[in-house]
Amino acid sequence: MSIAGDTTQRDAVGLAAALNALGLRCKEAANYDEGRALYRRALSILEGEADPHQGSIATIYHNLGGIEHARGDYAAAELFARRGLEIRTGLGASDPRDIAADLVALAAILDGREEYDEAERLYLEALWVFERGPGANAGEIAVALNDLGAQYAQRGQLERAADLLQSAAALKKRTLGPRHPDLAVTLNNLAVTCRRRRAFAAAAAHYTEAVDIFERSLGADHPKAVTCRANATRCARAREALT
Repeated sequence: MSIAGDTTQRDAVGLAAALNALGLRCKEAANYDEGRALYRRALSILEGEADPHQGSIATIYHNLGGIEHARGDYAAAELFARRGLEIRTGLGASDPRDIAADLVALAAILDGREEYDEAERLYLEALWVFERGPGANAGEIAVALNDLGAQYAQRGQLERAADLLQSAAALKKRTLGPRHPDLAVTLNNLAVTCRRRRAFAAAAAHYTEAVDIFERSLGADHPKAVTCRANATRCARAREALT
């Protein structure tokens, strides 16, 4: 009897994990509605268990927040992100790096709502954990540096933004390789910062590299590729207007 029960629970957790993985792939492909449906199904399975795995539930809330963030619904994204963080911090055995990753995700959403002061505090708290914890993960550090740098650019703190984004790009290139779309995100942010500093040649070079990566890795019609190409066009026009 107990073995059958354990197997059923194990199968349910495995199905939820598979749905979550599919949801991540849908987000990467910008299939946001399908991804959200997969996450919600996974959450329903996990929360329906007699002894639900709270860490996995926190991860699903984190991912739901991420997909709403990508869709531009920052209010819904914040609710999911805060719920995931609340669950994770309530678990005594949670890895501090998992909590820090939740902080970065929430901070990025708060940036979208222009709640910059709280977001900055969360980024710095997360970076403190990532940089000082055992087995420091360069990828996690790079994400936090990128997001904080993008925030500084939004706030007009362009020199600070450029420094952080250059560090993030170097880390991503080393850890992910030179053709990864996450690197292109940082290159786009760095290009935006250079354009605002009127360093048009540097901006154009970063845009060119970012567009090439996006188109090769995600396809020319992916929203990230489309946005980056539009940014590059605006930069070229601004440069032409000054000559």
